[in-house]
Amino acid sequence: MKLSLIVIILLLACLKISAYTVEIDPITPLTNYISLGEWNTDPINALRTLILKNRPLPLTNLNVVTHVNVADFGAIANDGKDDRAAVSAAIAQAKLMAGPVQIDFVSGVYDFFAVTPEFSVSIANTVIPLQDCEKLIIDGHDAEIMIHRQDVSFVWIWSSTNLIIRNFYIDYNSLPFSQGVVTEIIPDKTGFLMKLDPGFPAPNDSFFESCDSWGMLKNAAQPGRLKANVSSFFRYADILDESSNMFRVTLANTDQISSFEVGDAFVINGRSAAIGRYGRSENITFDRLTIYACPGSLFVGSQTSKLNVLNCNGQLKGNRLIVSGADGVHCQSARIGPWIENCDFEGLSDDCLNIYGLPIYVLEQLSPTQMTVYARASIQPGDRLAFFNPNAGRIMQETTVVSYSGSTLVLSDPVEKMNIAPVGTPVDVRGWKIYDHAYNLDTIGNYFIYRNNHMHDGRRYGIFIKASYGLVENNIFEGLSRTGIVLENNCNWPEGFYAQNLIIQNNRVSECGYGNWDPCMAISSLKLTGFMETPIQKNMYLLNNTFNAVTGPALELSGVSNMVVKGNTFTSGSTTGPLITIQHSGNIILTNNLDQGRIEFR
Repeated sequence: MKLSLIVIILLLACLKISAYTVEIDPITPLTNYISLGEWNTDPINALRTLILKNRPLPLTNLNVVTHVNVADFGAIANDGKDDRAAVSAAIAQAKLMAGPVQIDFVSGVYDFFAVTPEFSVSIANTVIPLQDCEKLIIDGHDAEIMIHRQDVSFVWIWSSTNLIIRNFYIDYNSLPFSQGVVTEIIPDKTGFLMKLDPGFPAPNDSFFESCDSWGMLKNAAQPGRLKANVSSFFRYADILDESSNMFRVTLANTDQISSFEVGDAFVINGRSAAIGRYGRSENITFDRLTIYACPGSLFVGSQTSKLNVLNCNGQLKGNRLIVSGADGVHCQSARIGPWIENCDFEGLSDDCLNIYGLPIYVLEQLSPTQMTVYARASIQPGDRLAFFNPNAGRIMQETTVVSYSGSTLVLSDPVEKMNIAPVGTPVDVRGWKIYDHAYNLDTIGNYFIYRNNHMHDGRRYGIFIKASYGLVENNIFEGLSRTGIVLENNCNWPEGFYAQNLIIQNNRVSECGYGNWDPCMAISSLKLTGFMETPIQKNMYLLNNTFNAVTGPALELSGVSNMVVKGNTFTSGSTTGPLITIQHSGNIILTNNLDQGRIEFR
């Protein structure tokens, strides 16, 4: 008994559980609004102020000078005719006029068909193509958009600023996913027979053959959720029509047949078009869009700062078991991160939110401060780069850009000799994850807001964050197959980089992680295989949240430093074992949390 007491005391000392005080070391902000004195006196409020001053409020209106009505160009609601040409003509006219301009629909159903004979995800094959536009509102006035081929996106924005798209309902006919019921396991156990549900395209439709397509076992009793305790996706080798709406599905990995039972609901998606796609743009707002079906991510794009997604819903309709084939909001390589508020997403087939930057690969290291690189996002003088050894899990150097021209990068500080691909080897954006590379810390989506959202009944994570300076507050995550809140550098995809200076408060995470017995929340510093021993995830406040794990721990920390965990409630379906696990971490302050005593150090 005496020895056990000594061990507990030593563990608590290592964890530094104390009164509510912690020294948080701020990264130099992009704009220095906060003095060190303010930071040390009230660090939570100082960090909040810093984030909100660097992240402007969402664009919700423009002082419209002129209105353009799509009806004047021949877009007539409810006539069943293709309205593409009329909408394109209205956009062309608006671009010629002094702005801000508002393009108006009237309520009713508008139909849109594909332009190309073959499947093609492109701006040309889009309902509302917006290229080189500025100060423009597209207002549907609750119009219903019916898209008649699965590779057609709703909105595609490119090289544009200050746009608002609002007040639309969007659906597809034919649907971009198929679903049915397993009626028989094939005797040789290579696959199963599926009876197609009425109203869905055949699972061997040419659309699914044109794109990344795979299947999921779903829980028909709780639409949107996966079947528990099985893989989250199933590749198929072949699908044959057996007549009478029966299909023979052969699995690519026949060992997975053990997951299938007669009566299971099976869904096949096809990742293709999006509701909102954006690139190289700024200050784009999607407001009050209700989405019943989407082939890929609801909102997806790259190099778009100050993206705003407000009051949008991904909503299951009728007997459908999914809404989308991919993410809710996918934000890649933004200089200023997204603002997502008052959204309700269900039935997604991937993460509700993913924010990250892309790796910069070194083609040739000319000197310690000069190299040629391959980069898929902008690099500007003054940008902060972190060079990373993914095998050792080590930051090699953090430095700033002196110049970047063509593919030649000049740095202010030397970088040690790097392990890079042999000179002349063709770039492999996934395979080169094994080599040393860099991340631009100014194009990872810093300064983001995620508040008052309900993310539920879908596949994979709630939020997957690799960005700094963020507020995550007043959200509900429930019924997601994996962890609700994930903060980690994703080495194996790869995406990056670290998450630092975050406030995560007043959120509720419950019934998440049932697919793999995952925790409600996980923060990790990762290398290619395993965990880093030196923390890179730093400076966080976890305040007044409720975490209810299906089983096992509610919170897992690995490679975290300078973190305050205060006023949270941790519960689990497991009545024994830890509620919080901690490894490779330091200066973690726990205070006033329910059941904070169930801690395990690994």
